[in-house]
Amino acid sequence: MTSKNDTISGKDPEEVMKKIIAKLISTKRSMIVKYEEIKGKSHYDNAIRILEDLIVMEKRDIQILENTENTPHIRYSLASGKESDYEIVDHIIGESEEMKGDDPRSILAWSINQTDEIYKIAQILSEDYEDMELSLLLKNIAENEIKRKNRLSKLYDDIVNMDYW
Repeated sequence: MTSKNDTISGKDPEEVMKKIIAKLISTKRSMIVKYEEIKGKSHYDNAIRILEDLIVMEKRDIQILENTENTPHIRYSLASGKESDYEIVDHIIGESEEMKGDDPRSILAWSINQTDEIYKIAQILSEDYEDMELSLLLKNIAENEIKRKNRLSKLYDDIVNMDYW
């Protein structure tokens, strides 16, 4: 039996979980639309490849999120907690900026910021919810997002700072 304190709002954890998943799916679909829009305007192969990779990652996340109800082992698996936020480029990219067509720097900076925001929200919520299943789902989301942020940060460092040293 679920107590009223299992969620911040006092609502049923299953209802809250469905709303969080729906919002994440909606956010990721919006990101895909943005990536595809920029990809359609892009003239450089390296920018197009980055955008295609980002689209594939977001579509994979959507597929996993859409199937969480059918695959409880994904939804409820324990996050390993081994991934950390290395904040490799946080001091460089600052606040979220808009993507600019063919500029890999702005594409990656925007993507890193979006991923970081999802990570922070999922991390905070995972600690606030007492419902174990909901908390574990949010921890998994946070861990996946921090892995993506670190991967994007490394790519940013490789591409943007390639000729710096």
